Amino acid sequence: MSDPVSTPNLPPASPAIATIQADNELDAAKMIVVALKGLQKNQQERAIRYASETLGLSTAQPVQPNAPAHVVEPSPTGHQPDHSAKRAVDIKQFSESKSPKSDNQFAAVVAYYYRFEAPVEQRRDSIDDAVLRDAARLVVRKRPSRMTLNNAKNRGYLDAIGGGNFRINTVGENLVAVTLPNSEDKPRKKPSKNKGSKKPKAKKRAAA
Repeated sequence: MSDPVSTPNLPPASPAIATIQADNELDAAKMIVVALKGLQKNQQERAIRYASETLGLSTAQPVQPNAPAHVVEPSPTGHQPDHSAKRAVDIKQFSESKSPKSDNQFAAVVAYYYRFEAPVEQRRDSIDDAVLRDAARLVVRKRPSRMTLNNAKNRGYLDAIGGGNFRINTVGENLVAVTLPNSEDKPRKKPSKNKGSKKPKAKKRAAA
């Protein structure tokens, strides 16, 4: 046999309270609220616990409301971040998928890869000449010149941040994420000045 549940020795209710009976649970709840309203919070909790134990009721756990669904804010560029699990690609696979046509584009691809696509432990905010040359070795590509990063900066793909480090910018991101592998790295043409056509000088007629 199980031990009987011990309940506090409650004093008998006053005759006025003892004669009150509720017709339904809603009225009973209202009566409980009125009865406990003037007590302090700890007194209210004890009173409810005593009443529950006296009636042999189990204390109900409060129901937690459903957590609101997480809303993903759109990124400034309009691209939704992909949080799905995916297998990380290495620099060789990424470079082959983008097929850079020049060393300038290759520098942008490398900077983009190490900032956004590399495994988390390999990511870096910027690259330097040593990183670029090592990437060329990994993808089995001819080693770029030491001026490549500066040239890529002049093309508008990278920003110099000092100390020989370069960070990919919005133009470079669009090149790698959107345009490649269908872009040729053509040099920018300087706007030609419209020179007025020279009219041929009229020959002077020889005096008769």
